[in-house]
Amino acid sequence: MTPFARGCRWSISAVAPVTLMLAVAVALTACADPAGTLLIVQNQIPAVDDKGGVCTFSTELSDPSLAYGIFDVDLDRPYPYFLYPLIENRFPSVQTGGFERNSLLLRRVNVSIKAPAGVDPGWAAGCPGSFSSPASGQMDPGSTRAVRIQGFQGCHAQRLRQLIVDGAIPGDLNQPVFFTLQLTAVADRSGSEQSSAVFPFDVQVCAGCLQSMFPSTPSCADAPKPNPLHGNPCNIAQEGPEVLCCTDPGGALICPAPDN
Repeated sequence: MTPFARGCRWSISAVAPVTLMLAVAVALTACADPAGTLLIVQNQIPAVDDKGGVCTFSTELSDPSLAYGIFDVDLDRPYPYFLYPLIENRFPSVQTGGFERNSLLLRRVNVSIKAPAGVDPGWAAGCPGSFSSPASGQMDPGSTRAVRIQGFQGCHAQRLRQLIVDGAIPGDLNQPVFFTLQLTAVADRSGSEQSSAVFPFDVQVCAGCLQSMFPSTPSCADAPKPNPLHGNPCNIAQEGPEVLCCTDPGGALICPAPDN
């Protein structure tokens, strides 16, 4: 950042006459709202449609956003972790012959998983810590678009669970362990590729923290019927509310526990 960008206040007397014109030019650029950018604004909170039971997410900036996530990696199978980044096209409108040159065509969101200090996750070759999650849609200047992507894939959940089993990281909420998901949106703009600045999102990884009665998981025969706790309808492995799981006669975990 230039000295002129913070609050856009400076003393002209402090600027040497020889460099005054250059300084003013830099200051005007720094003071301007960063319109010419592709930006990830926040992580949306999904909701379930009352009529169809479909998980939806808003494209409105005014909606509440999620400050950080919680990811339970000790459920009946390795679940992914979903993010709902709200992406904004801040380029100004520039039309030539009726063609909008600053419309963007969203292509993907790149994800890089950053482990906490001192932790080597040891991602497998087929499950790298950096990957791309497909995203699509046209974005006109000044518009926003929200997409659903995977921040952790199922294979990452499996590896994180093993790290907890091995004692490499704690698995309960009283000893918080945060992994940072670094997101970068990528779009086409008139034939050139545009990338957003990195948007970091912290996710607390745990084992059983979103399960009711954990670790004293009831058998499916003894679990309440109907099951009062079905968990997050968009993904039982993240954020909550709690889910009640049970074990079948063979000892396998079932999430959520059946209603009858």
